[in-house]
Amino acid sequence: MDELTKAYLSKKFKEYYSKANLTPPPDFEKREWAFVPFETLPDFFMQRHLSFESLEHLKAYILSSPPAHVFYSSACYLKPKEPMEKKGWLYADLIFDIDADHLPLKDKSMETALKVAKKEIIRLSEILQRDFGISEKDMKIVFSGGRGYHIHVYDRDFQLLGSPERREIVDYLSINSPTNGKSLQMARVRKCVLAFFRNKEKEGKFTEFLKRSGIRSERTKKDLKDLISNKQLGRKFIRGEYDLRKISKGKRFQNMISRILDVCTSKHSIHIDAPVTADVKRLIRFPGSIHGKSGLKTMEIDLNSIEEFDPFADAIAFGDEKVKLTISPEKDVKIQMRGEKFRFKAGERVTAPEFVAIHLLCRGVARYGH
Repeated sequence: MDELTKAYLSKKFKEYYSKANLTPPPDFEKREWAFVPFETLPDFFMQRHLSFESLEHLKAYILSSPPAHVFYSSACYLKPKEPMEKKGWLYADLIFDIDADHLPLKDKSMETALKVAKKEIIRLSEILQRDFGISEKDMKIVFSGGRGYHIHVYDRDFQLLGSPERREIVDYLSINSPTNGKSLQMARVRKCVLAFFRNKEKEGKFTEFLKRSGIRSERTKKDLKDLISNKQLGRKFIRGEYDLRKISKGKRFQNMISRILDVCTSKHSIHIDAPVTADVKRLIRFPGSIHGKSGLKTMEIDLNSIEEFDPFADAIAFGDEKVKLTISPEKDVKIQMRGEKFRFKAGERVTAPEFVAIHLLCRGVARYGH
């Protein structure tokens, strides 16, 4: 990013923060704050171990030197300004981060990634309420401003958990711990496996599927059919009281079951960034701030309206003023924002609306001016 582009973005970010209605996190004065200045870009140099007594002091600091990124600690401390070993940890919000980098995506475009991430964050919020008893009022869903979403949990019982306990939550959600054999998550996986075989039988493809999988034993076929037709046996299997793998020890049967289990496990796993959840001293983006790599707002979203949320319309922070840009020579650029499609050729000198221009400048695919 050249100096002229940095100066322009810094000016526009300052304009945004001068008008923004920022909402501090709970226990605001006990948290550490950190900032990434524009001056140090492209190096991600973080100024940290800062704290503020009021929102007014925080806002004055931001306006004095508008940062590209704003973070605060998930943890609350006795002395947030001190070095880490002297801070005095009190408790930390339980944080979940669903990011495109951790999703099994075929299409890596930002638009597709955000659609998948949104579905994932909704599933996660439902599991946290249903399986962990976390109240909706103790959860906050946040669009990261980039390629994903966060959930902040403020329930004090969960805030007091250490890293080992938080890792157990990760294992439960990711379905990657052998101790979860009778968990609700594993029950959902087994229900998925049972549904797979029942659907094959319903479609008249059960025998054909077993044949293609190399399963020719009539005894194995009969035992599988008993499982899918006997409701009592099916319930035992879902509860983890019946081991499907014992039907046959044949390699082909075991491989078939492994493939189906893998598909069902992936379907019901929550693809979270595990280190974020396990970390009791994590820095997380401040809702209301601008994400310096997208120019979009990091913002809280009401769970009841998240289905309709469109980051490229609802998280736009800037206006329509025309801005001169030069598109980077490496490749063409196309983006849809506010329902309008924009296409620019590599190396082209263009004039774009401010909200589009800032997005492209932050992504590093254009520079300010002609």
